[in-house]
Amino acid sequence: MSVVQTLDPVAGWTLHKQRVLVPFDFSEASRKALQVARSFIGEDGGTVAVIHVITPPPVTAPGRLLRGPFDEERAIAQGFTSMREALSDAGMPEFEPHVRVASNPAEEVVSFAESERTELIIISSHARTGFDRWLLGSTAERVVRLAPCPVLVLRGPRPQ
Repeated sequence: MSVVQTLDPVAGWTLHKQRVLVPFDFSEASRKALQVARSFIGEDGGTVAVIHVITPPPVTAPGRLLRGPFDEERAIAQGFTSMREALSDAGMPEFEPHVRVASNPAEEVVSFAESERTELIIISSHARTGFDRWLLGSTAERVVRLAPCPVLVLRGPRPQ
């Protein structure tokens, strides 16, 4: 391998990957990302990891005092159950489900990609614009900026 290839993460890039990551939020757009991810896994194997990041509610959230403290273990267990159902419904039970709790979903996705040596992230975008984008931010945009590997962004439905 030449010096240029070791410095350039896409120098040896091919369509088929061994490790693909799909951030999943149960939206129709993220379900489509699962379909796209399957096409990047070659005949010779490879895995698709699917990560769902649960953002805990702020301590000051309405009703938080009535419901009590956030139960992280319960949230993760419910997340795994929902993920397995969604993957089964999509016809992809072989995909690896992962559930994390973090205040910043984009940073958690990037951290997971780094630790798992992910070769490609396939993420859907909700295509928010204006005030909604400013208020809610763009997880996909942050993942693109911070990711240790190439990122394929699938455009979601156009906002109304």
